Amino acid sequence: MTQTLASLSLAGVAGLALGSFAVTSGLRLSRGASAMRGRSQCDTCGHQLGFAQTVPVVSYLRLSGACAACRAKIDPTHLAGEVAGAVVVVTALFAQDLPRSLLLMGLGLTLIAAIAVDWKVRRLPDPLTLACAALCAALAVLVSWQRLAEGLIAATVTTLTLLAVRWLAARRSGEPGLGLGDVKLLAALALWLGLATPWLIAAASLLGLLLMAITRPKDGRLAFGPAIAVSAWTIGIIGEAGQWPMMM
Repeated sequence: MTQTLASLSLAGVAGLALGSFAVTSGLRLSRGASAMRGRSQCDTCGHQLGFAQTVPVVSYLRLSGACAACRAKIDPTHLAGEVAGAVVVVTALFAQDLPRSLLLMGLGLTLIAAIAVDWKVRRLPDPLTLACAALCAALAVLVSWQRLAEGLIAATVTTLTLLAVRWLAARRSGEPGLGLGDVKLLAALALWLGLATPWLIAAASLLGLLLMAITRPKDGRLAFGPAIAVSAWTIGIIGEAGQWPMMM
């Protein structure tokens, strides 16, 4: 029991650091900057940050959520991404298989980067969605080729259905409502979730409505990526733990 708690604690700490990297990469992409180059710096004044100012969660709390140099507010997306990273790494261990857990960690961290971009600029980058699709396909293959076939069918049906919904919405109101990036991400995740994909769409829709009610965006538009990612991860991890019948 003690060893398990120690392992989970270590995984959580590693997840905080990995989540910090993922969300920072996503935020840099949202500004058109390189995701992999350059030292950490303040988003407002550009002041380069030392190690003591980049410790996940601790630095944010110690600095009261403000840059030490210019006192500008630190984007809370950084904190959310760090916590999400810890959740991703710890829950990925539910797979109880190292190769599968590593693939899940990669998927979760890629989703963190993708939704950071979506939250900021309402756009899901195709390269990150493609990476998610590759990881989801690999997760399916590790189970069986039949699981991959189910995932491909689910992805195809999802894409065709959502494109039809977009077309009908555009015909009726002039706005498709659902972004193409959202359709692509849902299709990518369907490769992993397979027959559980309808549950993903239903859960993401409900969560999206909740976020809309809470945030009340002035233009009436909401970044749907976070709702998709949270719903997919929740359903997928429950399935990895053997508790979601349609993924067993």
